[in-house]
Amino acid sequence: MLKAILITFYGLALLLAGMFVLREWLKKYAGSHFQKTVQELTATPAKGLLSGLLATVFLQSSTALTVMAVSFVDAGLVPFEHTLALILGSNIGSTVTPQLLAFPLAEFSVWLISIGFGGLFIIKARIRFLFLSLAGIGTMFFSLSLLEKGMTPITATPWCLYWLSQLHNNYIYCITAGTLLSALLHSSRATIGIAMVLAEKGWLSLPASFAFILGANIGTCFTALLVSIFASRAAQKVAIFHMLANVFGVLVFYPFITASGGIMVLLGEGPSRQIANANTIFNMVASLMLLPLLPAATRLLNRLR
Repeated sequence: MLKAILITFYGLALLLAGMFVLREWLKKYAGSHFQKTVQELTATPAKGLLSGLLATVFLQSSTALTVMAVSFVDAGLVPFEHTLALILGSNIGSTVTPQLLAFPLAEFSVWLISIGFGGLFIIKARIRFLFLSLAGIGTMFFSLSLLEKGMTPITATPWCLYWLSQLHNNYIYCITAGTLLSALLHSSRATIGIAMVLAEKGWLSLPASFAFILGANIGTCFTALLVSIFASRAAQKVAIFHMLANVFGVLVFYPFITASGGIMVLLGEGPSRQIANANTIFNMVASLMLLPLLPAATRLLNRLR
């Protein structure tokens, strides 16, 4: 248990350090070209949605993209309202992870860190700042893998397994459990994996497993909220929107949890595939419903001082 706590502590420290490196060196590099590129990719809701979807499919981590979006806003590269569609796109892109084999973030991060610091010593032009930004992204990836590894053993302890087995298909309990586990693991994909195991073992019905993944989508917002505490107010609004967007989706789908069981049976063979497909549908529908509401969301967030 002490080892898990220490790994989690180091993971959080590295996450904040990676965010700081990314923010500071992007500021130095962002003269014009990079900033214009980021602004162009998020100029319209449709572009932001597509950019967020593709980036998350590539990164295999919506948490990483959300933290990067917070960093971009904190560095002044892009207005916070431009990142809102990016967040919605990342929610859709995150559903690819349970469907496909995820990138090994720890190994991927080693290459980014190596390339980043290598560029610092080899390249003397201003582009070396961009290489250092890559090192910051690599540090963030490595920290996320540490957080997941640090907390995963806790979910395998007898008391945790007993607690999960006692959910008794209570939807509120399942949403709460999914939220807490996703927040602890800093990974909705790991929590959805746990839901798949519970459903395969018969501990959760299909509707209850759907409630579990609804909670997982709320809990995954915790990491961005945590790091945004140390960021600007505009960057904090990005993290707040991420949370509100996922809570909105849960409120929309909550009345249909009981009916979801019959629908999920049609979504594939076996509980694991059915849960993965239900997670995809939830995020796609919730994000597309919110897309036309982004102007209203921007006005609401602008009221926060």
